[in-house]
Amino acid sequence: MTKIEKKFVNRKKHAQGNIRVLERIFTRINIDNIKNVLEIGCGVGHLAAYLNKNYEMNITGTDLDEEQIKLAKKFHDISDTLSFYQANATHLPFEDEQFDMVLSFKVLHHIPDWERALNEINRVLKPNGIYIVNDLTGSSWLVAVLKLFMKKNRIFTTIQVADFLQNKKFKILYEEGPKGFIIKHFSMVFQKYSL
Repeated sequence: MTKIEKKFVNRKKHAQGNIRVLERIFTRINIDNIKNVLEIGCGVGHLAAYLNKNYEMNITGTDLDEEQIKLAKKFHDISDTLSFYQANATHLPFEDEQFDMVLSFKVLHHIPDWERALNEINRVLKPNGIYIVNDLTGSSWLVAVLKLFMKKNRIFTTIQVADFLQNKKFKILYEEGPKGFIIKHFSMVFQKYSL
């Protein structure tokens, strides 16, 4: 991520937008049994810290960028219920079926191998666990054009994400969007089937 992008995503205003989206989603799903939460791409940790402060949840934030994790630890009080780690979303350093919920807010499009990241999310998520993705996507024609020019396809359609996860035995609980013309914002909530 460039320094300009970091300045934008590290602003409290950006975090407040993510919090509003998450609170809206929480009114649509049952979070009573959610105790252990993983946030992928936590940046400086504003969303993770908000969840930790306002809900009885143990929050683990991860980010690939070491500088972002250092800032998260500087800005927020680390405790038994709030922690931050440098980690690659395609190789998460956690046990299988460790988390009740996984969040990724505007990070999936930064991951060159987003399918591998979704496989890792599947691995660390408990049966009946919840995955909430809020991200940017392209229109189907934009994705098709970009595939011609990119080695790794970072851009995807919501249909591709939904199909990938449904093939991994997830079901859609709730979705918003995509809204926009060329680049679109969307939110989707998936639940992993229990075995």
